[in-house]
Amino acid sequence: ISHNPSIFLLFNLTLGDLIASLYLLTLAISDRIYANYYERLYGSSSNYSMIHNDWVISPTCTMARIFSQVALLISILMTFMVAVDRFILVVFPRSRRKITMKSAHIITPLFWLLALIIAIPVGLLSFQGASTHSPTRFNILGQFCNIDSSASLFVTAVVYLELLLGFVSYLTSMILYIIIYRKLKQSNQTFSTVSSNRAEKRISIIIATVVLTNVFTYLPITLFSILGQTIPGYNPDDAQLFPIIVLLLYVNAVVNPILFLSLSVKIGSSNRRIGQNSDCHASKGRSNVTQLQI
Repeated sequence: ISHNPSIFLLFNLTLGDLIASLYLLTLAISDRIYANYYERLYGSSSNYSMIHNDWVISPTCTMARIFSQVALLISILMTFMVAVDRFILVVFPRSRRKITMKSAHIITPLFWLLALIIAIPVGLLSFQGASTHSPTRFNILGQFCNIDSSASLFVTAVVYLELLLGFVSYLTSMILYIIIYRKLKQSNQTFSTVSSNRAEKRISIIIATVVLTNVFTYLPITLFSILGQTIPGYNPDDAQLFPIIVLLLYVNAVVNPILFLSLSVKIGSSNRRIGQNSDCHASKGRSNVTQLQI
């Protein structure tokens, strides 16, 4: 990790997605704890309209909001950097503008600092917004500790900025990986072997999975948000599928490291095979030249 910028970037991406896992784990554990808490306090047959929703204004829920924001921002930013790093190494292997350990050690702390600068105020302002609602109000997104923009324009701006940034980042990453695949395909046509064809097939499957997961998770929530801004009286929060769509963002963050790590391993093995084949062809060429000279 300390000597390879590619591994260092992947490690930071994995850390960010580990926080996404902690967010989901916090929700799962708290759901069980607060279910027992409400049952002891109000009984098993109480009407929801009579129950005070203490969970959404709890410190744990505020912490979960901060977790979710850090995880989402780090996933977006680090996924883009991993794609750029792979793109330069494969498409322009002799470029002097490669991501070095020095630049990686500068970029990643800035990303983490930016994520914290955004996540902590958003979490605290969302707590403030949740506190202004009726204590008996139950909202499914609120139960997921989704950020609450009702009390702050800053939070609203962050929501739409994250949607735009995520969509552009994942779309750009998808395009870069498609270019990487085409570059490897051209190399494999030049040095064609059975093993390289198998690696090419694996890479294409992984790229297709990356594309499908990114489109599947980001396109729906983007469309819902656009509809909410363009159709008068339409509120995306009222849609039954909207909470599931929101959770998919964090599930995608958990899956991304596995996909990109697999892709990077396949690309690395393909590059080594291509290098070995090129060396083999070069040695044969030198051998032929030697025989001609003799």
